[in-house]
Amino acid sequence: MNQDQAAQLQQLVDRAEIESILTTYPRAIDRLDVELLRSLYHPDASEDHANFHGSAQEFAEYAIAYLREHFTATMHHVTHSHIAVQDDEAAAESYYYGYHLLEGDEGKVADFFGRAYADRCAADATIGQGHVFICAGRYLDRLSRRGGSWRIASREITVEWKHFHPASRDEQGAGIAAIVAPPRRGPDDAAYRIFAEIGR
Repeated sequence: MNQDQAAQLQQLVDRAEIESILTTYPRAIDRLDVELLRSLYHPDASEDHANFHGSAQEFAEYAIAYLREHFTATMHHVTHSHIAVQDDEAAAESYYYGYHLLEGDEGKVADFFGRAYADRCAADATIGQGHVFICAGRYLDRLSRRGGSWRIASREITVEWKHFHPASRDEQGAGIAAIVAPPRRGPDDAAYRIFAEIGR
């Protein structure tokens, strides 16, 4: 293997490690795994995340507590990433969208979505059926390799659109009601089991 081939191979390895970090983020968020989320950032990393600005380690604690308090379920997706690597530094732009399900009384709905939305839902009798919030944008990351490991050094996000509406519910007795395979939001989720079986 010549020098150019070795450099190209290292680029592929670096990109694979960075992509693993970017795609592990949704797993940490959706499983409410604060330690996994913290592990994606360097200890001194920063996070500029819509309504949070500060330490990424503090963001991990804040985000997991916020999601646990406000939402019954979430599902975040990283759809594609543009990554540039230069030695031990990298930049990544990743498109995302996130699904969130909020369930609760009129006060909880009004607190998150606003009083006008809650009043409309109360008037049309949808206040108690759960509410879907979907947003999309980009994660903009600076990453660095320290001690041989890539981690996020700083992240900022964009929120480019938001949409929310009352959730659809299964009609009892309908065929769709039988399609059930619920996840878990913690370490008893099936994903932890299958990775543990191979020692990872």
